[in-house]
Amino acid sequence: MSKAKQQAKQDERNIELLEKVLSGKSTIAPIEAHMPNKKASQSNRKGGAAPDDESEAQMMGHYARLLRILLPGIVAKLSQIEDPRDEHKVTHSLPALILFGILMFLSQCTSRRSANRSIAHSNMLGMVAEFVPGAVAMPHTDTLARLLCDIDTDQIDRHYEGMIKSFIASEQFKEVQTGRYRVAVDGTQKFSRKYEWDERALSQNAGNEEKQRYYVYVLESSLILDNGMTLPLLTEILENKNDGQPGAGNPSVAAECLAPTGSDDKKSDKKADASEFSQKQDCETKAFHRLAERLAKLLGKGCVSLVLDGIYATGPVISRCEAYGWDYMIVLKNECLKTVWEDFYGLRKIESANTTLIQYGQRFQEFHWSNELEYTYGKNHKRLSLNLVTCTEMWTEQRLRRGKKPKNMKTEYAWLSSTPITAANVFHLCTIVARSRWRIENLFLTLKHQGYCYSHCFSYNWNAMKGFHYLMKFGLFLNVVLAFSEDLAPYVKIEGKRGFVLLVWKKITEGKWPAFEINSSVLPKGSVSAVAKQKTKFPHFINLQAAA
Repeated sequence: MSKAKQQAKQDERNIELLEKVLSGKSTIAPIEAHMPNKKASQSNRKGGAAPDDESEAQMMGHYARLLRILLPGIVAKLSQIEDPRDEHKVTHSLPALILFGILMFLSQCTSRRSANRSIAHSNMLGMVAEFVPGAVAMPHTDTLARLLCDIDTDQIDRHYEGMIKSFIASEQFKEVQTGRYRVAVDGTQKFSRKYEWDERALSQNAGNEEKQRYYVYVLESSLILDNGMTLPLLTEILENKNDGQPGAGNPSVAAECLAPTGSDDKKSDKKADASEFSQKQDCETKAFHRLAERLAKLLGKGCVSLVLDGIYATGPVISRCEAYGWDYMIVLKNECLKTVWEDFYGLRKIESANTTLIQYGQRFQEFHWSNELEYTYGKNHKRLSLNLVTCTEMWTEQRLRRGKKPKNMKTEYAWLSSTPITAANVFHLCTIVARSRWRIENLFLTLKHQGYCYSHCFSYNWNAMKGFHYLMKFGLFLNVVLAFSEDLAPYVKIEGKRGFVLLVWKKITEGKWPAFEINSSVLPKGSVSAVAKQKTKFPHFINLQAAA
């Protein structure tokens, strides 16, 4: 049998194993099931929390064992993408480059140069050869960037979507998440420049050359689990598409529209053209409706609970949620939906029973709500029935470290709820569900400032930029799943999530990747990932917060 046929069969086994693991049909038993009941703080002693040789070997063994199970199937799936390169001029195979791209974010490299320095050297070759047989050298990140310029990078995102779909359908997922899928949706900026490097980039302050900025904006959705995990879900990258109209997708047209002329009539025409251009630009609310369609296909209708920021407190967004049968908790700002606020304050005077006071730890929460408030929007005067709840939270800040007197603090929140508010459910809906939206904000903080360099421009080619972004999601998914696995959770508790990743990859780049041993009497020949047996179980998650 030729090497190509052998590799094709091995890829089929790896994909089959990945699907079995994610769906729960094939599982991995934890090597050490004992977990402490009390959460340990990160070490503050001299020398940190560096493990001794024995515990280091165990940690690296657990990490390599799980990575050998999950990574080959992912690489095999992504290798099904059509390679546009001339096969006679190829030095590094498509699987090798895809693997290298995932390893960049799995090891939290800060840039392409950083990846060349830290993982593109001979110490990593033995590890890469396990996942991509026949690899004789590590690729350069420029080679990966050139590949991403030409391939269909949207297929990378679709493969990630398929992996998530298998994961949420598994029995293991149902063990850690009950009820509806809780999904947070929010937009964030990746990076901006003063010059237009691509016509698909969005623009702001059009017409003012000193303040003109071109930027990439991304709408992200995250899956929030009860055990503390926050996983990246679907992504919509906002872009201006050239539809054949003058100025479509070209922010420079807006500047021309606002340029001064000698005639007031011409100025009015220019402003009208600029207004028309602003409507053509892609925006977060437009992207939400595209993302909602994809979420409905992935998660289904009637089984999602959305937690959204105040920008989504609009009639069309609420109507979309109701059409899909989704629950929602949407932040409502004071300046939004003024007629709803007027009705709320008017009814508050007579609905004296719609209030409750709850003690939450050292804080007191005072809730007021009103149900079935009528709201009309649009040219067709579509009517919605809204439920509005406010929360005034009060606490005392001791300020002992500052040497100042205690200070009484107060903050206020407001949400629109799809579920009618009662005294029995108001705490759960507001404090447990609605405020879990902060988890996506924490995820953005992690992505931008704690290892993934979300705001870094890995390529100015639009297609390659998207490809790096989608590969980052695979790296983040693996890091989150490994951090919550039962075998590695004790080390993550000591080192912290980012400290654990940096420690492991420091050892790997030093050439301490554990050797792989196959028991031929138990495992099929040539199957690196066949270490996962039917008797084992993975992923087995631990609620780290509950263990505190």
